[in-house]
Amino acid sequence: MVAPSKLLPTPVFYGKRPWPGGPSIQQNWLLPDSMIFYIAKNPSSSKVYQKLVQTCKFFFEKNPIIIIPYLYRCKNSTKWCISQNGYNRLIKIDLYTISTKIWITHNLFINKHIENCIATIVQKNFRFEILRLCVYDNDIIFDDLKVLASSAKRVSLRNNSIKYKNGTIVMLDEILRCFSRNIEYFSFRFRNDVSMVNASTMKNILKLQNLENLKCFYLHDCPDTLSVEDLSAFIKKFGNAKVRLDFDSNISEEYKEQLNSLICEIIESGVPNRVIKYDGQDEDKLEIMDSRFVRIDVET
Repeated sequence: MVAPSKLLPTPVFYGKRPWPGGPSIQQNWLLPDSMIFYIAKNPSSSKVYQKLVQTCKFFFEKNPIIIIPYLYRCKNSTKWCISQNGYNRLIKIDLYTISTKIWITHNLFINKHIENCIATIVQKNFRFEILRLCVYDNDIIFDDLKVLASSAKRVSLRNNSIKYKNGTIVMLDEILRCFSRNIEYFSFRFRNDVSMVNASTMKNILKLQNLENLKCFYLHDCPDTLSVEDLSAFIKKFGNAKVRLDFDSNISEEYKEQLNSLICEIIESGVPNRVIKYDGQDEDKLEIMDSRFVRIDVET
């Protein structure tokens, strides 16, 4: 929860409304007006845009955008918090009432269900440069997810319903397929509906060509429909990645025996950063895997 002392008053964003003190003064540009207008509408980067609007308010009037490095959903509220560095000087805003576009440059964190919030962010965002995307307990249309995660290096998705526009559930391998080659960290927690995976899921993931930079791969509450043989192949293929697989409590005894064989193989090989966890497993084996796992400090 954000301390009240760290919250600043909601800022006023004028957008296309008249500026205090009178109307804007006509500018005499050295370049043609058409070129200036194009520059205003198509800034090359968020830093360039900020320099432009600091130079002349014309650029903000023609293309009003709020640059947001970090955007968080405020606890117990439908409002949001902006931060420049992710830690302090938080500003509350209401995305549903602001008239400007937004430009998220680093982190988008949605930790509780808000109806239509994903669609609202997609509609209001000027350009997608989100490096870290965290979405929990929300309904997501797959086309929106593809846009939000188009530049992401770290993606954490927990207990979400991810569907196509026609209501069909998106398979896990298709979710991974939509990420760019920037993806380094992927964490996913399944909901009760696990029809998004089947016996071919891991085999399909092994065929993907966009995961060569993957450093962390975490699956939580995994069902027993994932092929253990293909899980083993995945672990071997991504030898430099940290892999953690936590399984649902309802997996079958037969499946547990297959997982135990894979665990023995991992322990005997001495390979670090591999953890497989399920209810009723040998605690000594789990401790060995945990002792070899180097944790990293990231938001999950």
